[in-house]
Amino acid sequence: MNRFFGKLAMILLVVAVPSGVMLSGAPGVWAKEKASTLVKQVQGSWTLVSVYVEQDGKKTEPFGFQPKGIVTITPDGRFSYIQLKASLPKFAADNRMKGSAEENQAIVQGSLATYGTYKVVNEKEHTVQLHIEGSTFPNWDGQDQKRTWIVKGDELTIINPYASAGGTAYNVWKRAK
Repeated sequence: MNRFFGKLAMILLVVAVPSGVMLSGAPGVWAKEKASTLVKQVQGSWTLVSVYVEQDGKKTEPFGFQPKGIVTITPDGRFSYIQLKASLPKFAADNRMKGSAEENQAIVQGSLATYGTYKVVNEKEHTVQLHIEGSTFPNWDGQDQKRTWIVKGDELTIINPYASAGGTAYNVWKRAK
């Protein structure tokens, strides 16, 4: 009989120890999955609907009416986006390296591209930290900046308190189909 209980105890030990380890790690796994809800919601490609900036009580549209653009957010923590005015001027020389001062100014002021990495820092407040690796606004290069990302259905609103032209930018995107 002792031999039977000895084998039973050994079987229980073999089963219980790994289960206990798995169960003790379960809250961490659950927390990680819970924290990734926003990440899962934002993954994919989004097309630009509108951009407006609020500064000193004024609301402006730096990319004009019906801007163009795309943001891509990957599961491995990378992002890239491009924003453009709907009607950027063509270069008279048909060569971007030979643009006039006016043409170059219109392009610089009418477009913004940024890429880097992201991580959700506060799921409840929809706060995301970006590490900007590169931007057509080079003052941002290498910076860590916070954004608010809010998803409602197929709409993503990105609130940027560090707008490149000052103020707070509100970027509204729709999921690309």
